[in-house]
Amino acid sequence: MCGLSCVRNQFANLPFRRLPRHRFARRWIVAAVWTMALLDATVVPGRAQAQPSALVVRGLAAQAPGVDPGEILLGELNCIACHTASATVQARLASKPGPLLGEAAQRIRPVHLRAILRDPVAAKPGTTMPALLPGLTDAEREDTVEALAQFLSSLAKPQPAVPKSASGEAVAQGRSLYHRVGCVACHPPVEPAFALYQRTAAPTDPATAAFVLRQLDQTSVPLGNLAAKFAPGELARFLLDPLHARPGGRMPSSSLTAAEAGAMAAYLESVHAGTNAPSAAQASVPTGAVEAAKARHGGELFASLGCAACHELGPSQPRVTSTLKAKPFADLDPAAHDGCLASDPGLGRPHYQFSEAQRDALRATLAGRSRLDRPQTAAERVAATLTRRDCVACHARDGYGGPSPSRADYFSTVTDADLGDEGRLPPHLSGVGRKLRSSWLREVLARHGAERPYLATRMPQFGASNVLHLVAAFQSADAPPLLAGPVIAGSAEMGRRLVGTNGCSCLTCHRWNGRPSLTISVMDLTQMAKQLRPEWFWQYLLEPTALRPGTRMPGFWPDGKATVRAFADGDTERQIRSIWLYLLYGSQAPPPAGLPPPERAHRP
Repeated sequence: MCGLSCVRNQFANLPFRRLPRHRFARRWIVAAVWTMALLDATVVPGRAQAQPSALVVRGLAAQAPGVDPGEILLGELNCIACHTASATVQARLASKPGPLLGEAAQRIRPVHLRAILRDPVAAKPGTTMPALLPGLTDAEREDTVEALAQFLSSLAKPQPAVPKSASGEAVAQGRSLYHRVGCVACHPPVEPAFALYQRTAAPTDPATAAFVLRQLDQTSVPLGNLAAKFAPGELARFLLDPLHARPGGRMPSSSLTAAEAGAMAAYLESVHAGTNAPSAAQASVPTGAVEAAKARHGGELFASLGCAACHELGPSQPRVTSTLKAKPFADLDPAAHDGCLASDPGLGRPHYQFSEAQRDALRATLAGRSRLDRPQTAAERVAATLTRRDCVACHARDGYGGPSPSRADYFSTVTDADLGDEGRLPPHLSGVGRKLRSSWLREVLARHGAERPYLATRMPQFGASNVLHLVAAFQSADAPPLLAGPVIAGSAEMGRRLVGTNGCSCLTCHRWNGRPSLTISVMDLTQMAKQLRPEWFWQYLLEPTALRPGTRMPGFWPDGKATVRAFADGDTERQIRSIWLYLLYGSQAPPPAGLPPPERAHRP
């Protein structure tokens, strides 16, 4: 096989005119060529990934103003599950619950389940789960691990065997999905961006690309060895509905179809296929029938070790109450040399993979914990929620957040049209409470609402109970609203003509009632009035770049003066008012002049 430069030359000379016309088929062929190159450049799936040196809470990387990292860590580690706190503190911390464990033994392979119980950090560096068994003798630790595993196995329901039959096409589709739909905003990319996309500013030198991947590994939520972790078929089931196992919503749904979930699972399992195989000793762990006595003992340990403080078992499962005794939150001493924050907490205390900066942040917050008894302002609640959910991995707001340059290389469009960063990156959230109607915010946050057909990244779904409070918080934090447009006369018919090709020709770029536009097919005009607040729409048409820096939306009323003067004698206020009156009809509005027939419309 020739070197990378040789393959690059072959890539440059591919007869693209003879490749399949469908863009996804073309991209898969291009991806295959680059994969061959990468095999020779040692940057390949299955590479030895750099492991995080401390537990990872991705949202803190954005350093949102007013967000206390210690406060976020207290919530993400669910400290008050053991250290009881006041109702005000509980509400403010919005702690992350652990995954439901009633189905853990059917979801996770027996060897991996025992590895997690034995030492979570060794099984998955960067995890927020602490180790609970340091200080025990080897025999005591193995007896405890086995009892807990037997208890969880006693709760699992038998599942039919799932045949493993991932085709090469499915793996290729999963490769594309994993790197495109938003997974790598939080998780480590497996391959360099230049190997995935034909057009990218990412470094194409293999050594530089490998360095970037290692840096991203250190700041990503780790995946661990998914092939060794999940039982056959269970990774696909998890990806289809992560909230079923993790209702806390830190791992959101990417709105995958069953076929897409299967394809992504096939790809992710192929990444580690044949690597990190369990040792002979681990492989010999018994996985047969549950032993009732051990299972009962495991249930007692589940309560006494404090597992039940963070983990519920799930619907239709028994409820276990933690019997672990810990100091109340108000009595914790941040200067103590023992306890959870110590470098060696000792027997019977959780051992976390803290960095010194994380320990310092937690101590500082505990020293000033009286502040946590004060309810958050709307702005504080927004910033804290965006940090906890890592919304800032994709979205910027008020000058913070958004993907770093090396992660931004993985964001792409589903169209061949060049829309710049506006067409690749998710929209900023600055002033979003002034921009969107509350009904549309609910659609986006909890009902899969989406109105940017050109973005490959999908808006994740975190679960209504986890994020719907943002509707009121956004609108309160972003008050006062923009000035409303003047109340003047207008005409919906004039608006129809302005939207058409004899006016501002909005149909050149915008879809209409599901019909593609003449060129790039951006937001549907018939949906705007139900999504946007009228005052924001008014200000946006007057100054598009003021509200969306970098937008390619042209300004038809620069300095408040109409460039199209054939309507209302060039009266700016009447023209904008007329367009809004027309758009208020939504999908019932009569089509504007120049709407292209389906055969002439641009399709992304």
